[in-house]
Amino acid sequence: MFHLTIYYSLYILIQTVVSDSTCIYDVENGLQLDIRTVGFANEKGPKYNQIIHTNPTTNSFSWNGCFSYSKFDGDNCSNAAACYFDSIKNISILIAEQDTVQFTYNQGSSILSYETSHGYLTVFLICRDTDDDTTIAHQDDTNIYKFYIESRCCCPGMCHYSTHTISRFIIIIIIIVVFLLGYIIGGIIFLRYKPKESNRCMCFNFMSYMQNRYIVINDQEI
Repeated sequence: MFHLTIYYSLYILIQTVVSDSTCIYDVENGLQLDIRTVGFANEKGPKYNQIIHTNPTTNSFSWNGCFSYSKFDGDNCSNAAACYFDSIKNISILIAEQDTVQFTYNQGSSILSYETSHGYLTVFLICRDTDDDTTIAHQDDTNIYKFYIESRCCCPGMCHYSTHTISRFIIIIIIIVVFLLGYIIGGIIFLRYKPKESNRCMCFNFMSYMQNRYIVINDQEI
């Protein structure tokens, strides 16, 4: 069980590293736009939680760059990229998912497009070199939405995301080391509590052989 927990944790780490790289897009003049900088990771919720509707209404939207999030006000906003909050029913409704995103960059404009069965969402990332972010949402139809995000992090190369992770090569080395340690420790425990069944494993056979060889040498010296 302990080994499975370690392997699962390493698997999650690898998936995080792989998914992170898909959120970095090449734009002009060798610059990159890192969508992770306009999102919260590790299920912290959406970075933009109260995107106001242009129409006079108490309803609002939420959006998170790169990382999925969930809201627990009716289970209708799960693994989301964006959700719509209905203030009358007091629930959030899923309108976009991260795995459907498409990125385009044209003449200084960065655009994220999401298309699912829940609707069509276009997010316009507007470069604004100020400390405060501004957001606004517009709904063209019952299932067509547009978000406008103005932020310094929407400027290519302006913001940098700190992953605090390690390279894939190091992760592979860690997996190998953990596997070997688990195999050795498991073998020691196996021999300790079930020595009669050690012949079922080559590694255990080798360990038993070394133990018997040591005993034979000692008998010959005596």
